[in-house]
Amino acid sequence: MMKKTRRIALVLVSALTLTSCGLVDMEDQEELPLTEMHLQRDTLYLMVGDQFTLQPVLTPDSVTIDDVFWSSSADSVLSISNNVFTGVSEGWSLVRALSVSRQLEDSCHVCVMRRWENTEREYPYEMMVYANVSVHGQPFNPETMVLGAFVDDEMRGAGQLMEWKGKQYVRFRIGSDIKFVDSEGIEETVTFRVYYKQQLRYEEFPQELNFDGEAHGTLSSLFSLSL
Repeated sequence: MMKKTRRIALVLVSALTLTSCGLVDMEDQEELPLTEMHLQRDTLYLMVGDQFTLQPVLTPDSVTIDDVFWSSSADSVLSISNNVFTGVSEGWSLVRALSVSRQLEDSCHVCVMRRWENTEREYPYEMMVYANVSVHGQPFNPETMVLGAFVDDEMRGAGQLMEWKGKQYVRFRIGSDIKFVDSEGIEETVTFRVYYKQQLRYEEFPQELNFDGEAHGTLSSLFSLSL
């Protein structure tokens, strides 16, 4: 989501603070054209251990800028080193970009998620799903995508690309602590999500299932997951 950034007056912090993240080449502000700086997204998602870089967008685009001071509101969640951001642990961090010489800033929220991988935890109950996955007309690509099965926001199983007699499919092994319904008769609803590694975002499929301990789909008649 694009957003307009307000131009603010800043009191520059000491050179010692700024140079802790690298030398800053201060420019003559009187010679700088008025411009705007913004980040292209309000919210980014990445998984623990993954890395990314951000590049601010300037208006007009003829203006270039090299000196941006980055900060993370939660270093224990998201660390920054040489303009490279690394997901450290699950949680949220507010990332701020500050153009020191032009007195411009913008920010975005970053959500660091646990990796969508099959957990080592052994659930007492399981449900299998054998699926044909279509993502905006394209087949599932594990090089650029990750698939996960969720109950509410709790990940219960990862999608794995498999092959049978030359036919590819995705297998989900979904775990639960309850057998079909809980003590109050409430069923767990399983939803499915796809995460785009390069775009740092995810989408949820419209199809869902109730956890019932059964197998959904077969190798000859796959369950359909489609966006």
